[in-house]
Amino acid sequence: MKHLIIAATALCGAVSTANASIAPVLDTVTLVGTEYEFSYSGTLSGDVGLVEDDLLIIYDFAGYVAGSISAGIYAADVDAFTELTSAFAPIGFTDDPLLANLVFRWSGAPFNASGGPFADVDFAGLTARSIYSATTLDAYVAQSTINNGAATGQKEFNMGAVAVPEGVPVPEPATWALMILGFGLAGTTLRRRAQPARA
Repeated sequence: MKHLIIAATALCGAVSTANASIAPVLDTVTLVGTEYEFSYSGTLSGDVGLVEDDLLIIYDFAGYVAGSISAGIYAADVDAFTELTSAFAPIGFTDDPLLANLVFRWSGAPFNASGGPFADVDFAGLTARSIYSATTLDAYVAQSTINNGAATGQKEFNMGAVAVPEGVPVPEPATWALMILGFGLAGTTLRRRAQPARA
């Protein structure tokens, strides 16, 4: 199931790259000790560039391991951090305030910000770790800067779906109490039925 979701996400990312400014996909989920490292790659389309504060947000990264987010080889130009709620609301998805959002924000010199369009640029190695290995689809939102024509310098926004860790639901204490009470009552009932009738 996990491989099917990753393949579908990759296909969606590949199909939407021509229309999307920044299109991330989940590359791999790798076991590292007792945690799982999620590695993302993608494409920056040639008709946009990056200036300070342009960004990519990956929503609702369940089981985030504190301090594990990394921009990899782009660390000199990209600030990588998490936030619980983001300023951009993903359409068709909810931003769960209890789950970390991964934020990769451009802080370097302008990149392909004018004089375009250029060839598409592939990126890879944006990572974060989770305590979960299962995946589900959630949202990403990206902001970039148009680099050609009369709209040069204007912001471009795009969004879509990308695979993120899926947390295994843990029953609340009240649910556990009801389950234990139910098992106890079932055991009592079975025990009473098993006792022979007294004359």
